Amino acid sequence: MSSSPDWVVVEQTRRIMATRMSIHIAVPPGDEAHANATIARAMAWLESLSDRLTRFAADSELAQLNASSGTWYAVSGTLFTVVAESVTAARATGGLFDPALLPLLEAIGYDRDYDEIEHRETGKATGNASDVPFVAGRWRDIELDARRLRVLLPPGTRLDLGGIAKGWAADAALARFFARYENVLINAGGDMRTLGGAKPGEPWALAIGNPFATADPATSEYAAVLTMRHGGIATSGATGRWWYRNGERQHHLLDPRTSRPVPLWIDESDNARDPSRLIATATALAPSAAHAEVAAKVALLRGYPEALHQVEHAWEARHGAGPVRYGDESVALLLILGDGNIVCSAIIHEFLADVGGGGDLWLD
Repeated sequence: MSSSPDWVVVEQTRRIMATRMSIHIAVPPGDEAHANATIARAMAWLESLSDRLTRFAADSELAQLNASSGTWYAVSGTLFTVVAESVTAARATGGLFDPALLPLLEAIGYDRDYDEIEHRETGKATGNASDVPFVAGRWRDIELDARRLRVLLPPGTRLDLGGIAKGWAADAALARFFARYENVLINAGGDMRTLGGAKPGEPWALAIGNPFATADPATSEYAAVLTMRHGGIATSGATGRWWYRNGERQHHLLDPRTSRPVPLWIDESDNARDPSRLIATATALAPSAAHAEVAAKVALLRGYPEALHQVEHAWEARHGAGPVRYGDESVALLLILGDGNIVCSAIIHEFLADVGGGGDLWLD
């Protein structure tokens, strides 16, 4: 990252929560040692979250909660907060974001760390997702006891908190460790939370990946670059994140209305389905990283052009009201379609000026 002669960008990167996480702080010369120590403490805390929130380790706190569905289970303040956030997000999106889809994910082969199934056949299933006893909206029946830090999952309900946990972790790390800093960027596997910039008076520059770059080496690695002083950004899609189950390609972005992976553009094999109508990736801008993570997934579920219509209508209908957590009224979208076209919310520049604290957007 660039920095002015009067400022230094201190940064560290680690693999946490099965993804690449990085933290960057712009500080005046002489403050590098303190910044590095602060980042190290934040990284250690993020690693402790991974142990609590992973669903792939039988002894993790989330796995123990899932195994205790049907009975009250005492949890840590961290897990309680993330579960409560996931329920809040589900309610705000009318259930399009649903944290209780784990049985379906396992039924289509996502029953182990993604590195073990990437672009591979996961084996013959005894059934398929439609055979799994599943009732959409079970998140509504999750009970939360904040006084005693207990969670009651309905019988048979199990949670996957992967996406929202990363966004929440970026938001929480910023508040927990970096209150004294004015220029911080936290990247939790693509879910980013920004504050300030790499130089005084200049917001952070954030690149949005081009999903077509891997297929064509001559294609630019980035589809767009934007600047933003504060807020969250997240990109979701399945162009590189898929596997096979019984010879059928699957991905992790499930539609709770159909119990099936949402139709997306992944590669040229999807061109027969009119790539100009299929989303390859959805990038969402929102007040927080967790909000952006949820909004990106909801955009994929709504599809193009409905996703743009929804956030534009909500933005115009705000009438000066403050943003609602996980609501559409404080979201802007950038969608990359299967035919290579990039389409943005009409209000994206208003978002950058208002919610983002100032910034700009450049398309490749």
